[in-house]
Amino acid sequence: MFGITDAHAEDSTRGEENPVYKSKMSSTYTQEKRPASPGLAQPTTKHQKLDQKFNSSRASSYNDSNVHFKQSQEIINNERNFNYSDNQEINVENTRLCKSYTNTNIEGHQTDNIGNIRLKELRIILEDIKHINIKYDNKKRMKKLPTLWEVEKILAKKVVRGVPTYLIKWKNWNSEYNTWEPISNLVNCADILEKFEKNILQLINRFKKKAKFYPTDSDIEKFINSLNRRGETLTSLEINTIDINIRKYFRQRGMNNKLGQIIKRDILRTLIIDLRKKQLQSLKEWETEINIITKDKPIIQVENVVDLESAPQDFYYIEDYLPGNGVIIPDDPPIGCECKTCNSKTNCCFAHDNGSCPYTLTYKVRVPPGTPIYECNKRCNCDINCFNRVVQRGSEMKFCIFRTANGRGWGVKTLKSIKKGCFVTQYVGEVITNEEAEKRGKEYDAAGRTYLFDLDYNEIEGECPYTVDAAVYGNISHFINHSCDPNLAVYGVWIDCLDPNLPKLALFATRDIKQNEEITFDYMCQSSKNSENSIKQNMSMKDNFDIYMNIKFQEKLELRPDTPESDLSNNKTLCKCGAQNCRRYLF
Repeated sequence: MFGITDAHAEDSTRGEENPVYKSKMSSTYTQEKRPASPGLAQPTTKHQKLDQKFNSSRASSYNDSNVHFKQSQEIINNERNFNYSDNQEINVENTRLCKSYTNTNIEGHQTDNIGNIRLKELRIILEDIKHINIKYDNKKRMKKLPTLWEVEKILAKKVVRGVPTYLIKWKNWNSEYNTWEPISNLVNCADILEKFEKNILQLINRFKKKAKFYPTDSDIEKFINSLNRRGETLTSLEINTIDINIRKYFRQRGMNNKLGQIIKRDILRTLIIDLRKKQLQSLKEWETEINIITKDKPIIQVENVVDLESAPQDFYYIEDYLPGNGVIIPDDPPIGCECKTCNSKTNCCFAHDNGSCPYTLTYKVRVPPGTPIYECNKRCNCDINCFNRVVQRGSEMKFCIFRTANGRGWGVKTLKSIKKGCFVTQYVGEVITNEEAEKRGKEYDAAGRTYLFDLDYNEIEGECPYTVDAAVYGNISHFINHSCDPNLAVYGVWIDCLDPNLPKLALFATRDIKQNEEITFDYMCQSSKNSENSIKQNMSMKDNFDIYMNIKFQEKLELRPDTPESDLSNNKTLCKCGAQNCRRYLF
């Protein structure tokens, strides 16, 4: 209950006060000097003496009904003999004492000492708010509270766009007022909901036994495929009062095959909805884990409205190369530029081989695919804002890993538009030796998929020293699909590791990419340079030695769908990119 304390009403409960005292005590004086409660005041020596004097004569004073007035008048008269500014504290004590003395015989009750006196408070009950459906916000505006009714019984259930909805019979209301309510509106109804769901489960089991209908995973998969063919998604699933239909089914004497088929479809939908809850939880946990690792560079969402595939259990998200057995990735560059401000006219890192500046001042790639890119590294004098530091600054994109509807497994789409030339992401994974790659390649081929990317930029006599395997360890590029008409291209980039056999693989946009468009690259992409190029990298700035690189720039990425289809006549994997210039086969 709310209450208000009225100052005038409060004083009226303390007994009659001397009118001279009231006129003497100015409001400003009492507000500035008088404590809010007598119990909070610290007694002074003078205060104690006055108490003793009063206590020694309390027997006679209690018998005299005018003693309070006399004591008060005497103290007030004494105040007139003192100057207010010089005796402010004494006046405060006298005032407190006067106030206390006038309350020692309230309603005829006697007290043993003044310190035990407690002031009464007058509380005015404005209204019992328990029955009022209004509240006040910080701006003193009235708002209606949600009206609550009591649930008497749950009569039926249906699912609308994946949301369970219940037909409610309200207590003390006629059946004509029954309403369909989403589960979010049913507050503190756990027991009645549990009882109702248990009854539905019993009805379903009874029907399964009667109709000998026990759906398998294959039945669920076929049903989902039929939903996709009709343009339905898992988010738009609806179930129409399965419990009512089952009761109707058992009330009929003859077998109703049409109603039975409806019930079977609703049972499949019910199973899918239950599995969907677990799936969404799995995908959300995976999404959170990924963004913790990337620190929101890039921001990644995960969605699947096509099937019940959950987060992959045998994949580990990483952000950079993971050296395999026998592989050492150096990160201490022997040289770096000494530019105060790097630009196209300075002797920057990209100029070591008379190369051209790879980036514009807006951090977009300006050289064609197949051109080696040397970014500034940790030995350079420039800071991270240098225009020649692009890949190493990370991706600013916002992606969504989504499940494709045409059998290509997972894919990646951008949630914001991307301009041509922008850095999108790296292709990372476990860096393994050529021997290990041959071994894994056979195992992956037998399983029908592989994520091997040969680092053949310095291939000599057909040998590739290292391969990137993104099957188990990788980043978002693991989920980027192939296209014969891609919107991304792969570049070899050297930063802190200047080993010509260990470039980073960077994906750049080859054209403007629209929001929500899938990003792709060509798994069998060819360099713009069809012949081998010998590139001499002058590194005399540090150790006066030359490293000769033979760059072929032909990315041999073997990345196959989870469930490939093969042409039996030529044993080739069919391409599902759907581009107008599709080559029909991946490998």
